[in-house]
Formats: sequence, C-alpha cells, structure tokens
Amino acid sequence: MRILTLLLHDERFSGWTVKDKLTRQHFSVQYLHFCKQKSWNSLLYTFHQKIKACQIYRLHDAGTIKIFPVKFRFPPFHRFGNDHNPKDIMQAMVHDQPDLVHFHNYYLFLFPYTAFLVKNKLKRPLIAQLHGYNNRSLRRVLYVPCLLALRKADCILYSYEPEEALYRKLGVMERAVKVPVPGVDPQVFTRYRRCDSRRLLYVGRIPRPETAYGEKSPFLLLHLLRNLLRQTKDVVLDVIGDGPGLHYCRCLAQKLGLTGHLAFHGYIPYSDLPKYYQVSALTFSPIQVYDIDGWFDGAIQESLACGTPVAAFKASEDRPLHGTYGFLLSNNMEKAASEVKALLKTQEDMDQIAQDGSRFVHENCTCARVAAQLQETWESALRA
Repeated sequence: MRILTLLLHDERFSGWTVKDKLTRQHFSVQYLHFCKQKSWNSLLYTFHQKIKACQIYRLHDAGTIKIFPVKFRFPPFHRFGNDHNPKDIMQAMVHDQPDLVHFHNYYLFLFPYTAFLVKNKLKRPLIAQLHGYNNRSLRRVLYVPCLLALRKADCILYSYEPEEALYRKLGVMERAVKVPVPGVDPQVFTRYRRCDSRRLLYVGRIPRPETAYGEKSPFLLLHLLRNLLRQTKDVVLDVIGDGPGLHYCRCLAQKLGLTGHLAFHGYIPYSDLPKYYQVSALTFSPIQVYDIDGWFDGAIQESLACGTPVAAFKASEDRPLHGTYGFLLSNNMEKAASEVKALLKTQEDMDQIAQDGSRFVHENCTCARVAAQLQETWESALRA
C-alpha cells in the first residue's frame, strides 16, 4: 500500500529550517514511521518558505519526504495556512500514484481544490484530518469552502469534540472518527511519583508576539507569572522550546522584571522532555479550549502521561475551572494568577485529576493506539 500524506503549509510560524522538519519530532513524520513498521510505501509532501525548487529526502526509518516551494499566498495578510503550489503538487501526485491520500489540517485554504484533485482527477480515497481546535463560528466563515469540501472526504479524523456540531450540520458525522492527536510513547513518557514542586512549565513553540490565530502564546504566561509573583514569590516558570518569538519573549521577561523566576531552556530533544514534566507542579498549554480531555495536543498528552497536571485557558468564561483531566483558567491574567495560586495549595486534588488523565492517556492515546486507528481507517477506505 502506498500512502501519501499532505502537510501543505510552510514554517513561517515555527521558524523551523528544512533540517528541523526532517529531524525534530512531529506527527507528520511519525505517521511515516507507522507506515514503515507495516512495510508500506509512504510519502509526505510539505512546503518550506526558503527553498526555490522541490527537494526530496528519503529517511531510512520512515519514508520519502518531498518539500516544495511556495508559489503564492492567498488570501493575503495571513500568517498561516495560505500557502499554494497546486501545479507542482498535482504533478507529483500523478507521478507517485498513491493508493490513498491523507490530508493534514483541513483548515488550510488550499484544501478545497486539493480535495477536488484527489477525488476527481487522481480518483483516490481521501482522508481529511483536523489538527486545530476552537475555531469560533465567525472565523469559520473564512473557511466555508474548506468545510464544504469535507463532503468529498471518505473519512474525517478529529480529536476536538466541539467540531462534532459542525459535522452534523454538514451531514458528514457518519464519516467522522475520533482519534488522539498526536499520541505519546508510553516507554518515554512514564508516570512518576512527584515530590512537592513549585516549578511551572511550558513546552512548545515560541511564536512572534503577533501570533497566528490558534497558536499557543507563552507571552500570556509571562503576564500571568508577573501577577502570580505579586501573590507568592516561590514559583519558577521553565520555558522549553524555541521559535521566531524567543527574542521577544526574553525582552518581555526582562521588561516585566521576571529575572530569577523564569528559565529559558531552548529546544530540548523529545526523549529528554519527561524529566522536566516529572518535576513540575503544573504544565501550561496557553491556548483557549473548551476542555482538557486528553484527546489532543502533544504537550497536554505528554504532561498527563507523566502524571503532571495541565492548565489551559477558557474558550468561554462560563466554563468551570475543573475540566475533564485538567484546569481551565480565566483569560484575565490577574484572576488566572489567583486560580494558579489556589491550585498549588491543593496538591492532592491536582494529583488526582492528573492521575486520572494519565490513566486515560496511557490507555487511549499511545502511538500504538494511533497507528492501529490509522491502519483501520486507511484499510477501510481502500476497501470501500
């Protein structure tokens, strides 16, 4: 079986180089590893803003990655998801003749015509996968063509439960399958009985301050930390990751007077992350969500797998503080700081919700579980 996966956006938002795309942990490459384990022929098409012609890389433990240049961007003024190169992508698909096409993130402006090419020209099964979340109703107006194109997909994979309401409106709910994204390796991210800690943690990219919609914003955490330090002095925030906004983040930290309570560690290899999760009291995922249920977000799954509680921000202020397996903080940083202070005083309650979340992740969100669901989905689409 020849599987073609499409990750058709560039790396302006992440700052990743071509080498980073090939070597750093990412779900798109992980899917190629899954295929390799089954002895399937796998390919990944993606974009990078710095190259002028297609570059082809063959990874011995995964498959073939073709990186294409971006020919134009539409609509203008977007910082993510408006990259296009239809001619080269279609020519490559015709040449490679995949048995099935798996499209990552249908909230990309090229999804509608790509779906048409796959179904009407290439005549292959199409799997569309959601990788974002909390797209508000008003924002979805921008993506009406993308959403209507979901009707061409043979199967839709998602991990964010509120998206189900959209599928019902489109009449595609029977084709939607809930899968964890991205999944964790339970041999790497193991449960750990933690001692009392006052260390807080962020793991992820550091975008520019004018972040693209839906990006995590560690800048919010710096303002939260400043408010928290007004109430308690014995906390430290560890920031793991790099990106185009790292310099701005350092400057803001200095401006806010956070020296001594904030540590920037830069990029840390995937296998070394557990030791940071395991000694932290609380991991932040600074993005607005309706719940923390363990189904999505790498840092959330990794933290819960290690038994460390997680906090994000509320997509709606009427949401309760306690989510399914984590905590939803106010978007008012002063109030959020008070909530964090109170949580740090209830270590037993935090540990309980983290233990429940850890059990869920280890039972439902492992890489092996993701691979099995992908195999079932792909094989079912090919049989239909």
